[in-house]
Amino acid sequence: MDQRVVNWTETQTAAIRTQLDRILASPEFAQSKRLCRFLQFIVDRALDGGTDCLKGYTIAVEVFERPATFDPAVDPVVRVMASRLRAKLHEYYDSEGCEDLIEIDVPKGSYTPKIAFRQASVSAAAPGKTIVQDREQMARPASALLRSTEDQPSLAVLPFVNISADPKHEYFADGITDDIITDLSKLSGLFVISRHSSFAYKATNKPLTEIAAALRVRYLVEGSVRRQGDRVRITVNLVDTKSERSLWAERYDRDLTDIFAVQDDVAHSIVHALEIKLTGFEADRLGHESTNSIEAHDALLRGLERFWLYTREACIEAQKQFRRAVGLDPNYAYGHAWLARSFVYLCMMNWVPDIEQTLQPALIHAEIAVELDDTLPFSHSILGWVLLWLKDAQRAIAEGLRACALDPNNADAHIFLSSTLTATGRCAEGLRYIEKGMRLNPHPSCLYLVTLGNCYFAMAEYEKAIAAFNKGVEVNPMFLPNHTMLAVTYALLGREEEMRAERDAVLRIGPKASNNYFIDPALVELEQKGRQLAGLE
Repeated sequence: MDQRVVNWTETQTAAIRTQLDRILASPEFAQSKRLCRFLQFIVDRALDGGTDCLKGYTIAVEVFERPATFDPAVDPVVRVMASRLRAKLHEYYDSEGCEDLIEIDVPKGSYTPKIAFRQASVSAAAPGKTIVQDREQMARPASALLRSTEDQPSLAVLPFVNISADPKHEYFADGITDDIITDLSKLSGLFVISRHSSFAYKATNKPLTEIAAALRVRYLVEGSVRRQGDRVRITVNLVDTKSERSLWAERYDRDLTDIFAVQDDVAHSIVHALEIKLTGFEADRLGHESTNSIEAHDALLRGLERFWLYTREACIEAQKQFRRAVGLDPNYAYGHAWLARSFVYLCMMNWVPDIEQTLQPALIHAEIAVELDDTLPFSHSILGWVLLWLKDAQRAIAEGLRACALDPNNADAHIFLSSTLTATGRCAEGLRYIEKGMRLNPHPSCLYLVTLGNCYFAMAEYEKAIAAFNKGVEVNPMFLPNHTMLAVTYALLGREEEMRAERDAVLRIGPKASNNYFIDPALVELEQKGRQLAGLE
């Protein structure tokens, strides 16, 4: 097997460390602190050029806290843990890591990691030493590498129809849909379209086959909800649009207090019908709810119904419901995470007089959400989003990676992480995550489009950036960040007439531009220059 010693460039080292963060945040590793310490230690030493210390004795003492009298002939801890580490890495790369651009392995008979870049464009050489195998020889079996989200069972959950006598129960039917999407999206063996794109087909009369073709999925879930007093009737139908037949259908007539059990049964039944293979971690999490309080959950659903309107008044109303949810159940992780997100959205739109003051409760509630349920992807995603606005890039990236690992179908987690990577100048990585997010959400919101535009802006692909920002304006003319970045980009390009039109739009909506986005010094300087030229400072 051809091996060679290479020196990594700073860019490559940063990419390897990002890959390490992805692995450590994955479900395969998140539950084992000892394996995480082991992998962190050997990769750090390899990147620092200190592979000479990667011996059984040193690892036993520094990683596994064995005494100085440690004897490897008596205590096999390092050999045992190395075998487990090797197996876990193979498990990771055979599942969610099958498309990762960097592969880390620990060969038998050695504790020095072998690192391979799966794209030649990343694998040039320079500082820090470690051993690498040729890309072709390091690759896993072709079946693992070629498997992608397109090869998995693909599914969208269409908005359940509210057939209650009271139209005000629409929020409840939407909430059932949201919860099922959330449960299914956690599964690495299933590709699930985001809530935003599913709800683009609310109250539509289009044939299911046409919807499936537009979303590029094979399976659709449809249903209805009738709520009357303390009783609820839910019908669910899983359709294979390729054969145009129902794979599974059920009707539930239950007390409202059984609603969580119904949602769990729906998720498990769909998994069974599609023969989805669950990891042990996924099996434990499937259907898990972070509250047992029907009242708290109902308050959250009422808040979501307001939040999705994306207006200042609706966001404030949503915030009241989220506060009520955590008041009814202080241990409701989802409630705290959504409350944090509402604070950030107010800051993003410049709807508050003091950004920093508003971000403090956002941080508090996001951290509470993570403390309450460390396995909840949304909590990590929102904490990462808050940390980006607080310019804490390193922690923001770590939380974003954790969220994407826990929920590979969470489109918002992908764009929040993309935003953070782009803001720090890691644009190629940022583009990869926004592209995955937009595949999960093929009817992107204005937030996705400003994220894509910012990525192209940071890469100096200005025409592509302008196209993305303009599309965002078409989706929502009142979303301030797209107008701001259009004005900045036009100003830098010297396109005065277009710049003035966007500046006027900003001042109409604002009354001032959205907040500075970037963290990387060169990008901060560039954006600042554009703002000054556009008269937005």
